[in-house]
Amino acid sequence: MDDNIINIKDYVEKMVGGEVMIQPLDDAAKRTLPILITSMYQLLECRLLGAEVCLLCCKNADVTPMQLKKHCNIVQDKLAMHTVVVLTEVKPYNLTRLIQARVNLIVPGRQLFIPSLLMDLRPQRNPVDMKNQPMTVMAQCIVLYHLQKKNLNGLSAQPIAELMGVSYPTINRAIKWLSDNGFVTLNKSREKLLTFIREEGELWHQALPFLQSPIERVLRTDAILHTPICGEEAIAEMTMLAEPNHHCWAVSKHDAQELAPSLSKEFGDNIVEVWKYDPRILAEDGKVDMLSLYLSLRDTEDERVHKEVNQLIKERKW
Repeated sequence: MDDNIINIKDYVEKMVGGEVMIQPLDDAAKRTLPILITSMYQLLECRLLGAEVCLLCCKNADVTPMQLKKHCNIVQDKLAMHTVVVLTEVKPYNLTRLIQARVNLIVPGRQLFIPSLLMDLRPQRNPVDMKNQPMTVMAQCIVLYHLQKKNLNGLSAQPIAELMGVSYPTINRAIKWLSDNGFVTLNKSREKLLTFIREEGELWHQALPFLQSPIERVLRTDAILHTPICGEEAIAEMTMLAEPNHHCWAVSKHDAQELAPSLSKEFGDNIVEVWKYDPRILAEDGKVDMLSLYLSLRDTEDERVHKEVNQLIKERKW
């Protein structure tokens, strides 16, 4: 047995807590696969949780996550086995992309992620107590989404991640915070479907002490942006306040990087708020959502704006 097989075997056994037999894939099975696959991977087979699994041990560090996913699908279709990529090393951003794409993978010593077998195991670390920690940005976004866009009760982390266009681990951490701090309950199934303990106005008042302004920083521009309007311009559309003589747009941090050449810390007639979460997740009718708008303006020193934004919340029918 070569060193690579021994390393994989030792790691998998450590993670699953039992003996796992790993051996080279038999020649008859190999002959059913394209030469591209047999030349790029060392092919092994084993049995995990009662399922037959083919391990694709990658020989080329330059294979992209999308290529790995495609090759996994080819092997799975040909052999009718769960197929798992084994990588000796992987860059963090590629690991994130592979997990987002739900590619079964093993990185010995670091990660065992096999969603087709409902396995996501990593070397044990000291658990992080999420209680009394600040609400995470995405936990806030989940609460606001549930209150304004769509009832999230009965959903697990993966469909919520897809709704919001963020990674599964990010949403999973947010749901853990909400669970640890008494906002949601999780059922005992493997999918961990969430249910908010309180609803509508009660949930808003429960969350309010934890909620923060979505604004990370404020920039200026002379350009015309096509992102949700925010700040005084948005509140003017919702109330009797006069429209300001400048535009105000909200952008995500990613958008701010893309727009960097047209943004300035000091110069420009229009205001650009860079938000901690993508404002488009919650935006409606070309404006940022009302609850995020309130959070962004509740500490304003402008008494007119302060009065109107508080009145909006008082008049909201939950």
